[in-house]
Amino acid sequence: MESSKELARRFGLERYLYEPDALNEMIFKLMMLQETIQMEAAQKVKLHAKNVIVKRSVHGKYVAHCRGDGKYRYAVETALRASTTVIPVFQRSRFVRMLCDMGLSDGIRAEYCDTLVIDDDTHCFDPE
Repeated sequence: MESSKELARRFGLERYLYEPDALNEMIFKLMMLQETIQMEAAQKVKLHAKNVIVKRSVHGKYVAHCRGDGKYRYAVETALRASTTVIPVFQRSRFVRMLCDMGLSDGIRAEYCDTLVIDDDTHCFDPE
């Protein structure tokens, strides 16, 4: 498993290692952009097209933790819960490459790529 420094270096994101607020803001902006692009694409869907739907179930857990003065535990724990979430990631280049490998023409690939929508209905259930 790669470290955060290795991953950041591979994708040219080293500055975000030291600016986590900027990273969170950029992620939020990208999610908003993705949603806008998806809504625009959904409006362009042709009436004769058949929907291809893939559902991926999510289970398991992730862990966020930090250290500090114990008297602030409740506030820090509440903030951690409020600032973490589970999000889907779509890899467009991988999708296109696989369609290409399966012999789909440029026009067909473009049609599917232009109408792709990800409907994120994932939830992180907290037992408390």
